[in-house]
Amino acid sequence: MRRIAKKIALAIALVVGSLLLILAGLVIYFNLIRAADINKQMEHMAALHLIYDEDYTPVDEQKFVNFDLKDSSLRLNEIQILATHNSYKKLGSPIGKLLIGLFHSFDEANALKYHNNSLTEQLNHGVRSFELDLRFRKGDFEVIHVPLVDNSSTAPKFNLALDEIRLWSSHNPDHIPIMILLELKDDFMFLDPALSDFTQLELSRLDGLIKETFGDKLFAPGDIAIPGYSLNQAVRENGWPPLNELLGKVIFILHPGKYTDMYISLDPGFATLAMFPAASNTDIDNSYASFIVHNDPQVDLIRRLISDNYIVRTRLDSNLNIDEARFRNGMASGAQILTTDYGPNHNFKHTDYVAYPEKDYPVIANSCMLD
Repeated sequence: MRRIAKKIALAIALVVGSLLLILAGLVIYFNLIRAADINKQMEHMAALHLIYDEDYTPVDEQKFVNFDLKDSSLRLNEIQILATHNSYKKLGSPIGKLLIGLFHSFDEANALKYHNNSLTEQLNHGVRSFELDLRFRKGDFEVIHVPLVDNSSTAPKFNLALDEIRLWSSHNPDHIPIMILLELKDDFMFLDPALSDFTQLELSRLDGLIKETFGDKLFAPGDIAIPGYSLNQAVRENGWPPLNELLGKVIFILHPGKYTDMYISLDPGFATLAMFPAASNTDIDNSYASFIVHNDPQVDLIRRLISDNYIVRTRLDSNLNIDEARFRNGMASGAQILTTDYGPNHNFKHTDYVAYPEKDYPVIANSCMLD
C-alpha cells in the first residue's frame, strides 16, 4: 500500500510540477509579447521623428470630409466621425485566443481576431476618434486589452501613444478635432499581479500627463464651463463651439465607469480637468453629462439625446459582425462618434468593407441635425 501511495504521490507531483512549468512558460511567453510590443513602439516613435524632421507634407484634411472645413456655421456636435474600436489592439497570439476559448468562450475568442494599424496610419487615413483601454502597471499607464492573454498592442506605453498623437497633430494643424475615449480598466487583474487599481493620485497624474503633453492643443471642459453652471447645463443651454474654431484640437473623454466620481472630485467645477467625463444614456441627470456612451444604436433615443446638444458615441458593428441594419440605425440616429472594427485601410483579408458614414468620407456633416 505504501508503495502504491508513493507512486500516486509521485504522479500527482509530476502533474502539478508540469502544470506549474507550463503556467510559468505561458507567463514568460505573454510577457515577451508585451516587451516586444514596447520595443516596436519605441522604434516606431523614432521613425516618426525622422519622418517629421524631414520635409513633411501634411495630409489633405479636406479630402476626408464632405463639407467645407472653413464653414463657420457647423458646430462640433453637428458632424459625424468614424472611430475605431480598441484602436490600439493587435491580433495577438493563437495561444491567447485558445486560452480565452477554453476558459471563457470561443465566441469571445473569435470576436478578438482583429488588428488595428498604428495610430498614425489611422490618422493618415482619416480616422479622428480613438478608443484606448488604460491600465495602471508598476507605476506606469499602459494600453492593453486583456492582461497576458490578449495584451498585444501597437501603443502599449500610454505616454508614447500621447506623443504619437501630439506629433501628428502638430504637423497637421488644421485637422478635425481628434476625440479620444479613455476607458480605465481593472478587470482580469489576477492575470497580472503587477497591475493595480486607479486611485485619486493616479487620476491626478493622468490628468497632468494629458495637459502637459497637449498644452493649448487640448480642448477641455474648462473651455466651455460657465461660472454658476454645471458642465451639463453649459452644454445643454449654450451648445458646442463652431467646428472651424476647434481645428487642430484634441479632446479626451473619460468612459463611464467606477472612476467617474473619483475623477470629478479632482475639480467639481470642471475648470481644470483634462477630460470630459462621459455618462451612459441611463445616467444623464447629473452635473457632468456632455458626452454620452450608448453602444446600441437606438434611433429615437439617440436622436433625443443629440437634440439636447449631447455628443453620443455608438457602435456601427459589434463582435466583427457586419450588420447592415445596425449600420443604418447608427447613421439614422445622428450619433456623432461612430465606432467600428472596419476602419479605413483595415487588416481584414476576407472583406474590403469599410464602415464609411458616406462613401470614402470618414467625417460628414450630421444630416440629422441640419434638417
